[in-house]
Formats: sequence, structure tokens, C-alpha cells
Amino acid sequence: MDETGISTVPNRTPKEITLKVKETVCKISNAERGQTVTEVCCLSATGVFVPPALILPLKRMIPLLYKDASNGTLSLISDTGYMNSHLFIDWLKHFVKHVKSSTEDPVPLIADNHTSHCSLPAVLFCREIHITFLTLPPHASHVLQPLDICFFALLKALYSSETDKWLVQNPGKSITLYKVSVIFQKAYSAASRVQLAEKAFRVTGIEPNNPDVISEDCYSPSLVTLAPLDKDCTVAVAPEENEVSPSTSHIIVSIQSILPIPRHEQRGAKWKRKFRKSEILTSSPFKNLLEKNEKEKVE
Repeated sequence: MDETGISTVPNRTPKEITLKVKETVCKISNAERGQTVTEVCCLSATGVFVPPALILPLKRMIPLLYKDASNGTLSLISDTGYMNSHLFIDWLKHFVKHVKSSTEDPVPLIADNHTSHCSLPAVLFCREIHITFLTLPPHASHVLQPLDICFFALLKALYSSETDKWLVQNPGKSITLYKVSVIFQKAYSAASRVQLAEKAFRVTGIEPNNPDVISEDCYSPSLVTLAPLDKDCTVAVAPEENEVSPSTSHIIVSIQSILPIPRHEQRGAKWKRKFRKSEILTSSPFKNLLEKNEKEKVE
């Protein structure tokens, strides 16, 4: 599973075909700035799609906004329109209702290690409903996340196309949150194909398992930071001011001594990001770690 954002004003619009002699092509646009809606999608290696969830930026629920959504769509709201730990538990209930996990048939769930996914209530709920929750390594979703590789790009392209069609068919009107569900329903129905889901898991090497899918070139950016320092390097030292030198041609002055590199003064304590890695969130060690952190917060 993964989340992505769509807007009432798509960033990319379909290409227009016009005469070659025209230098300027006019096109209808919805507005300069739109509202962001988060969509939560989930698919399996066998081509099964869990009905999506739409998170609208609202203070209170308005059922009319979801009137034309896809069958089984989970309607959620939040102040910002983004996923949080409370909404994620609601989505897990929606997920288990369609996958029917049990003790004899547990279901694996793969997602990124966002903070909204790693809360203690979510981990306890997954253990209770027999879901094995595995997170992807940080900064690897563009390589290992099936939805990012094969689904979201097509979905957003279809959504932009449907948005353009709606504006042409309804001149003088603008797309609001009331129209997002019906436009998204058409795009999602066209994008949710069995062959696409199977390809998404195949190209990431998840199912069937194929570690060789990830080439060595993907690790090349880390070679710069992991390179060891050269211990045999020589440093040129400028002579002291009182030292007499026969000629100025032998004095080596570094650029840093002439113009030092400016440094930004640190304000307050330095905030260090916690190191994250791929985890089985439903495992006992990770659960115990979350419980320990919760106790420390209370104390």
C-alpha cells in the first residue's frame, strides 16, 4: 500500500495537437492553485485491488463529496488532507475487511516506514488481525514500491486527462472537491488492471523473488559518502609570519587562509533524524521498542 496526492488542479495536462504555424496554444485551466486530496491504494501480486481511500482536507464529514466514488471507497477526512496514525488504523480495518486475514492464512502488508504507519496502536492492531507488516528501506520506494513504479504515474496521467475532458464538457465551471470523486473514479477504473499489478511486483523483484532486479548502479551514489579518507595525503602548510624565507616563490598559501569558508551559526540544539531501516513492524522486538518509547513519554 502507498499514498499519493492528487489536486483539483493537476500539475500535468495532456498534450495538445495543433497546426505547426501556431506559436501560442490556448488551453482551459481550472484555477491557479488547487486543493490536495490524498488517495490510498493497495494491490497484490495476483492482481487484486483493495478499494481505494480518499482523504479530503475537511473539518467535518460531508457524504455528498463521496457520492460518485468507486464502489467500496473508504471516505476519510483530516485537517490537512494527509494520512495520520488515526486514519491509518481506519484504513487497516478497511483493508482486513477485504483481504479476510486469519490465523491459518495471515496476510503480508508492504508499505514505507512513514511515522503514521509505525505507531504502537497500528502495530498492535496488525498483530491482532494477523497481518505481517513489513516496511521498505528508506529512500528506496522509487525502486521497491510497486505502486510508485507502475501504477501512480498512469493513474495521475489518466486523472489529468479526465480533468481536461470535464473542463471541456462543462465550460465556465471549475473543479471543486465535490467533483474529485467522480473524476478519480473514472481514472482509477481505467488504471486498475490485473496485468499492471502483476508487472508491478515482477519489476521490483518482490514476486517472484528476484534480487538481481536491482542493479549495482543503484548503489553508486552511496560510494561517495562511504569512501575512506586518504591517510597518506600531504597538507601544504604556509610558513609563519616571523619565519624568514629567501624567496616568495616557495611560500604555499592555501585558499582557505586568504578567504575562509563562511560557516552558518547553529541556532539551538542540532536536530538529528532518527535512523530508519526496513522493519517487520509486527515483530515482538519492534513492538517492545514502541512500548518502551511510550513509557518514556509518560514518565
